[in-house]
Amino acid sequence: MTALPLGLRVFQNSYVVPDIDAALQRWTGKLGVGPFYIYRHLDLGPVTYRGRPSTLDASFALAQAGDIEIELIQQHNEAPSAYRDVFDADKGGFHHVGAWVDDFDAVKAHYESLGYPAVTTGGAPDIGGRFAYMDARADLGVMVELVEKRQDLLDFQTMLIRESTDWDGVDPVREVAL
Repeated sequence: MTALPLGLRVFQNSYVVPDIDAALQRWTGKLGVGPFYIYRHLDLGPVTYRGRPSTLDASFALAQAGDIEIELIQQHNEAPSAYRDVFDADKGGFHHVGAWVDDFDAVKAHYESLGYPAVTTGGAPDIGGRFAYMDARADLGVMVELVEKRQDLLDFQTMLIRESTDWDGVDPVREVAL
């Protein structure tokens, strides 16, 4: 099994879910994780699927659970994607780990050289940063999302950590309007 390249920081565990609102109820009510910040139908800008232009309509909910960020993802359209490669629309489960990268292009090329192709790539214009889901399932059992490290994204994660530390269970799901 090939390890993550030195210097990557895994910060996130991500789950694909068929119903994000039901998943939010379970994570907040049964596990006490929260608060979650949800981006509904987030515009990820132009995306590619296995090198070809594609579209992606998805909602994302994020919360901090101790040292790890939890991300819940529901894809709303049927376009091929890294999510649909693993789960049909009515299924879900653990999908990927997210890792910060300083040199996005070099780390992506490194993963490709290891035989881990980029499945879905893009960059969210409203929240910044490029991302690539690298298919490392053969060796790691999950995909690896490379996330371009940017200060605005690090600031958002710092806010998640602060909010989870002080969270009293009130207002468990917070809608984010972009």
